[in-house]
Amino acid sequence: MGKQINFLVLFILGISLISLVSAEVNSYAPTTQDDCIIIKQTCASCTYVNLSIAYPNSTLAITNGGMIDSGGGVWTYEFCNTSVLGRYDVMGGGDLEGTDTSFDILWFDVTYMGKQLTEAGAIMYIGFLALLVLVFFLNFIGMGFLPNRNQKDEEGRILSINYLKYFRNVLWMSGYFIFIAIMSVASNLAFAFMEEQFVANILFTIFKITFGVAPIIIILWLIWIFVSMFHDKQFQQMLNRGIFPGGNL
Repeated sequence: MGKQINFLVLFILGISLISLVSAEVNSYAPTTQDDCIIIKQTCASCTYVNLSIAYPNSTLAITNGGMIDSGGGVWTYEFCNTSVLGRYDVMGGGDLEGTDTSFDILWFDVTYMGKQLTEAGAIMYIGFLALLVLVFFLNFIGMGFLPNRNQKDEEGRILSINYLKYFRNVLWMSGYFIFIAIMSVASNLAFAFMEEQFVANILFTIFKITFGVAPIIIILWLIWIFVSMFHDKQFQQMLNRGIFPGGNL
């Protein structure tokens, strides 16, 4: 008899645990930060359905907000205050067949990219970021093996035009754009994994500034290249005539 009672108690506890686990459901895809989400409930016999929404820090964003009867027993509520990243809990209920009844706790995630970054996706992001950082450093290491000016004698006179110096400038520009890509990937990772957005916002601001001024830098870089090549052409003509001018190039 004692064993039967123990079994009955364990069975009841098991059912209770299953009920508690199933009391929280998530039927919503992740929502992009600052976008709206339509929350739905089904109750054909309800005359009203209210809900409350809690921010990720558990403070209430909405308290007993009235849902709209959209017909066919479907009730909807549009929630747009999604500036905070994280999990939002939705609680509430209605008068199911005349009896006040609470519905299961719903929840949805608000993410920067509007999707949940999986482990495989995170590994790919981190791997790509590591590759960009590696290429960035190799880019500047390679620059160390290239000349930065024309060949000169001890008195500062140009002996020959060294055109490899222009490839060094190309590496400078490629390094700049690799840095922009690093800031973009790093900011996305920060937004995806860090609840505190301070670091992510700094990285994203750096990305926006460097990307925004890129056209100006490209124009100035091209002007400088053409001016340098024009001077080098003049120096080459002087060298061909046996004149060894002094210069800063």
